[in-house]
Amino acid sequence: MKLAFAEDYGFELPTGTSVVPFPRGWRAAVPHLEGCLMRYLPSAPSEDRALLDAIGVESAEDLLKGIPPELRLQRELDLPPKASELEVLRAMEAFAGQNRRFVGRFLGAGAYEHFVPATVDMVTGREEWFTAYTPYQPEVAQGTLQAIFEYQTLICDLTGLDVTNASMYDGATATVEAALMAVRLAKKKNTILISQGLHPHYQEVLCTNITPHEGLKLVQVALKDGVTDIEDLKAKLTPDVACVMVGYPNFLGCVEDLKAIQELTKPAGALLVSVTQEALAFGWFEAPGRLGVDMACGEAMSFGNYVSFGGPYLGFLAVKDAYKREIPGRLIGQTKDLDGQTGYVLTLASREQHIRRDKATSNICSNQALVALRANVFLQLAGPEGLRGLAEQNAAKAQYLRQRLLELPSFEAVQEQPFFNEFVLRYKGDVEAMQKACADEGILAGLDLTPYAESLKGCTLWCATETATREQIECLVEVLARIPSIG
Repeated sequence: MKLAFAEDYGFELPTGTSVVPFPRGWRAAVPHLEGCLMRYLPSAPSEDRALLDAIGVESAEDLLKGIPPELRLQRELDLPPKASELEVLRAMEAFAGQNRRFVGRFLGAGAYEHFVPATVDMVTGREEWFTAYTPYQPEVAQGTLQAIFEYQTLICDLTGLDVTNASMYDGATATVEAALMAVRLAKKKNTILISQGLHPHYQEVLCTNITPHEGLKLVQVALKDGVTDIEDLKAKLTPDVACVMVGYPNFLGCVEDLKAIQELTKPAGALLVSVTQEALAFGWFEAPGRLGVDMACGEAMSFGNYVSFGGPYLGFLAVKDAYKREIPGRLIGQTKDLDGQTGYVLTLASREQHIRRDKATSNICSNQALVALRANVFLQLAGPEGLRGLAEQNAAKAQYLRQRLLELPSFEAVQEQPFFNEFVLRYKGDVEAMQKACADEGILAGLDLTPYAESLKGCTLWCATETATREQIECLVEVLARIPSIG
């Protein structure tokens, strides 16, 4: 929008607006500002009139004549009166000030606080990235395709699998797509085994999406000592099982023995699917593909993305090469043009099959290109050694946090399984009161697991990422130590 000068307005500014206009004559003094782009500037009454005249209507309300009067609001919007940019900024800052700001965060459970380098914001904030949507005309979207191709390459490296896509909304829906893909691949098998250690919210989304498919069954496999019960898995691994889905790490933070589970699923003709809600664990764990997993899915928002009041998230799905024809979403490939130059192409776009309705591979109708780009930039900044270093910090700080909490008489261990950056402890007192005491001191405590299972009553799930400091952990311990002793 063009820079407006006082003479454009004739100084007829709306009542109550605090604006310092450019004085007359500045247009000639600063001709280089003519036509400059501004983030926001309201139009002058004269400009509004010119627009209406060009359209051929008397007023803006005339544009609404096609809407029946009874459907119109017939009053002003219930909004504060117009104000200057400075006044609006101050009002928004006051609203933001009502949010509780935590100085220490020890809550994970699928949404993790990680450090995001300023470079990620700088690169992805450029207009050519920030405004790009989706490659409907891939031949002219080479930059977007290259970024997606690089992201796919990085996810394949991390998961140890051959092919990945770039069109998953979040970890939960990626898990659904993996389950449906396994059913398509298995043919005539209708049972999906899900470990009880899968994130409960992922299980709910699975149930919501699988239930409408007539004939498909979801069967839960029990946990033992925090990981999938091998004996229960054996008993439920019947010939009609299409796939087995286990967390890596699971919801309780424990590391599943994928190799042992794969030794059961392979002879039974079932696919093994690992589900990862904390992708930074790939910097510490063995890649699931190298442990015999057929598909790996989950959530990758930990790479360069903010929790940001619940999103956006970044689901991923990687598979073995033999299964690529059934993968949903988009696949970007690398090739050479007639001149031998490297180029990128939309190799597979199963989304375009939506015209086949129920026969489509998937009806995913967008892609997470911007969120995936952030992950791409973050991972390339970190590199293999940097990612491993971050993962080591997560593991070490979580170990230290657990050690310090267990020194308090109010906490006790629940299981001794290996974990990455979160773990479960039982709290002997009132969990809700403990969480409130922490919140009052500006500390976000662990998650109360009581609502999720009877066996987890009184248990809490704690998390420490690289952003946690020794001082924050000691402050947490000090606050918890002040809570009255358990009777």
